[in-house]
Amino acid sequence: MVAAQNRIDDRERGRGNVVGKDFGPSSGFGVFSLNSAYRLNQNWKVSAGVDNLFDKNYSEHLNLAGNAGFGYTDNTTRVNEAGRTWWTRVDMSF
Repeated sequence: MVAAQNRIDDRERGRGNVVGKDFGPSSGFGVFSLNSAYRLNQNWKVSAGVDNLFDKNYSEHLNLAGNAGFGYTDNTTRVNEAGRTWWTRVDMSF
């Protein structure tokens, strides 16, 4: 859960930093994710999950759309975060 962001500095609107660009006020949002893990033995663990289960359309307040420093295009509008994402993971420890 993320609260709406209305505290902005109009002098800084459209400017950014290494995190991203401030495009003005932003809506709050909440996403629901599930994950589980099973330890096969002392050395192996398998995990799986789904992030953003309900495929919520949202964007962070400081948005990487405005960060041209790391190869991103310097867009003038917000870019939404990833939708529903399924993942698996295998861990080995020794």
